Amino acid sequence: MSWIHQKTACDEGFSHHVSNLLGLQSPRDERSGKARNNRKLEAGKEFSTAEVYRSRISKAESFGEVWEIVKDTVKDSLGEHRVGMMLFLDDLPLHLGAYHPLGTNNIVLNRTLVQIVEVATKSKRLVNGFVYSLLVHEYLHALGHIPEAEVRSLVYKISRECFGEDHIVTSLAEKSPWALLRGIPLRGIEAPRRAMEIVKDFEKPNQRYIV
Repeated sequence: MSWIHQKTACDEGFSHHVSNLLGLQSPRDERSGKARNNRKLEAGKEFSTAEVYRSRISKAESFGEVWEIVKDTVKDSLGEHRVGMMLFLDDLPLHLGAYHPLGTNNIVLNRTLVQIVEVATKSKRLVNGFVYSLLVHEYLHALGHIPEAEVRSLVYKISRECFGEDHIVTSLAEKSPWALLRGIPLRGIEAPRRAMEIVKDFEKPNQRYIV
């Protein structure tokens, strides 16, 4: 899995508290849910669009896999598509999740915030939902949707249509990705300043890049 890992002790009670903020499943419940979904797949159940996207976001193992879900959901919901994007990781101020420099094919994601969510929740599903929420927001900017109010509304529309009302992605779209960070003393966290890095294999091969 190509997420950023940080071996830091995390109180299980606090992780449960973070999950409860949005009425989310505990990791144990999440595993049980996955087992039920697997049994449905084995039984040959035909999944709806929402179930397919829920399964994909739960199983995604890299930024690139989440990115493919971002592009597919935007295309399904809005009929818009763009190729050749590049993802960079940087240690940004903690109030900034990501940004897209207008006129480029670049998105810069806050590496420190991803680490914090990963350590605090210990849940791939929550990390994936968090990353999806940040990336889809910046992707919409890259597609030409500039006003923040418009983009937030579109993120909620896409999330609701593609994942359903009761999914983590839709909850974060409605309440903001920072809902996962409530109760975490961000002001007391001093992240080391590291060099910006590019995420390799972010787009599928044979795409055209314009920087």
